[in-house]
Amino acid sequence: MTLLHYRLSPPPKPGAPTLLLIHPMGASLSFWDACLPFWQARCGTLAVDLRSAGASPRGAAPTLETHAADLEALRAALCLTRLVPVACAVGCMVAAAYAARRPEHVAAMVLANPTARTTESARAMLLARAEAVRQGGMAAILPAAVERPFEAQPRDVRYRAYLEAFAAQDPQAYAEAVRGFAMADARADFARLTCPVLLVPAAHDLLLPPSLAEEVLALMPPGLARIVLDEEGAHFLPYQRPGAFAARVLQFLGLDQA
Repeated sequence: MTLLHYRLSPPPKPGAPTLLLIHPMGASLSFWDACLPFWQARCGTLAVDLRSAGASPRGAAPTLETHAADLEALRAALCLTRLVPVACAVGCMVAAAYAARRPEHVAAMVLANPTARTTESARAMLLARAEAVRQGGMAAILPAAVERPFEAQPRDVRYRAYLEAFAAQDPQAYAEAVRGFAMADARADFARLTCPVLLVPAAHDLLLPPSLAEEVLALMPPGLARIVLDEEGAHFLPYQRPGAFAARVLQFLGLDQA
């Protein structure tokens, strides 16, 4: 089995967890770059390109099961034992799918812009997007595909960098990733979770609004998770507010004073 493309920074001391960084659809492991300096002095980081993203292997409409298997194969190859998945947007479904299948390796989770499933209306939109990209390349869905996730965010150098990276993707690989997430449903996985979970929705997220975090919370056993709303971010909270988000992660894990 060909492993996912990844970047690993080992834990700075024995017993520290490794953050398993799972990007949203249309991004790659570089999504987390601005968060890394805040984390790497206190814990390990394992940033991955999901299947059909970045430099990882391609696959036809990869499912949540496929993504979870990919992550477990990489974990085993790297001999890691204590992971904390940190995910954004539809990546949260991948994190839940992995944690539900491998609870012995997951100490906690932090989910930004969380959702538990793709709704019927979103499914139709995503399938139409995949077909548009297959026929016309990434330009067929720009700039709208990036404008809405950056609602109320500055059109600064980070916005421009995201737009350029998004436009430069392999359109066929992106289309397959979109087709896979169009069918995703992690509700049963969330119901099986046993680790503490922090849900961090963003007030300006038009695509996955804060109300969805309440739906995710209701799926899990009582007392397992809590919600902390970010008042300023939008759909890509860790990318748009890396310092604030990274601090929330460290505080949740009790590593902010380490």
